[in-house]
Amino acid sequence: MKQHLRRKLRFYLLPPEKLFLKEMSLNTMKNYLVYTNVTTWDEPPRARHQVTNELKADGVVYFVEKNRVGRPRVELRKAEENVVVVTPYFPVVHKARYRMPVINEVYHNWLLKKIGDLDLRFDMVVNFDHTAPCINRYFDNVVFYCADDIVGVGNFNPFFINRYHARTERLVAEKSKACICTSEYMGQKIGMYNRNTHVVPLGAPLINYHGTVAPAREKELPTLGLVGYLDNNMDMELLYQILDQFHTIFIGPVSEANRKKLARFPKAELVGPKTGAALYEALSRADVCIAPYDPAKLNKGATPNKLWLYLTLGKPAVVTNMPNIEKWDLGEELVYRCENKDFIANCIKAYREDSIEHVIRRQELARGNSWKHRVEKIKEIYHRSITPAPEPETRLVA
Repeated sequence: MKQHLRRKLRFYLLPPEKLFLKEMSLNTMKNYLVYTNVTTWDEPPRARHQVTNELKADGVVYFVEKNRVGRPRVELRKAEENVVVVTPYFPVVHKARYRMPVINEVYHNWLLKKIGDLDLRFDMVVNFDHTAPCINRYFDNVVFYCADDIVGVGNFNPFFINRYHARTERLVAEKSKACICTSEYMGQKIGMYNRNTHVVPLGAPLINYHGTVAPAREKELPTLGLVGYLDNNMDMELLYQILDQFHTIFIGPVSEANRKKLARFPKAELVGPKTGAALYEALSRADVCIAPYDPAKLNKGATPNKLWLYLTLGKPAVVTNMPNIEKWDLGEELVYRCENKDFIANCIKAYREDSIEHVIRRQELARGNSWKHRVEKIKEIYHRSITPAPEPETRLVA
């Protein structure tokens, strides 16, 4: 009885962050760590958010955000059921920090030690950060998730920074239990560093949204919708042509420079970042959803995450054709892959050809390629990686 009371007293005398974590772990058997570099939790969902949303089904996920600027410290908050957001504060802004080799190494070692001090056992660590090879010194159960060809694509990366990132990416891959890539291009690249590399494409979110309706063609031209960052890989000249004709809803962050460029177009509607039901509601107003990339600026490893969101809502999607999706079997009249010179014509075609039957087929395609299936595959790959191979059967020779 006295021993029980001592244990209980020790529990309540823990520091606030440890008490918080103990309370979180009472209702679960598993903990997962999702380690990121340039992402916050409260932004349009990317692969790391989708992976987190699936992992939280059977455990608590600790989602590490990009660092904010401030006195070095780590703050924890419960973002939603089974999701704890870990927010690091560090004196150097993240965009500069990960381009500064010595500072970046100091940062990762400091942060990973802080996470280790939380005294949690993680059943799997999913690392999205190609600049953090030291993560494998702190954890022996790391899966490296590689969705883009990051090395050499930054606007402010001189050759020595690219060389540094190429080295850290190689070390991250070499020392991880398994590597997950979302395109054949990255599978071949990362596979040179780690034989246990697998291509698992991006997936579709399974959402509880019941606002999907049969398409209406009451207008001459469709309303278009675009989700995600309005950044340098978009074909801005094509967007200007689109905005001369179509009312277009932009959902996601927009730089101040691009905001000024779009201000002269009355048909541009910038609604800002949206998540959850607010995201689905905003996107449901679009008749056709688009992804107009600039082929000259495409990341070699990129595949369009937004495409699967469009299909989940049953929306026709018009997307710039890119090498990593050319072989995808997406079905005719569901997704329109085209050259940018034919983009506007395909937006009109997608609008006129849409039907409730196409809506249903898109949603079925999304369900068959859901994030749930993708994360189950990742777990299966990881567990195979840590399961010892069976001993060869010994046979007596007569």
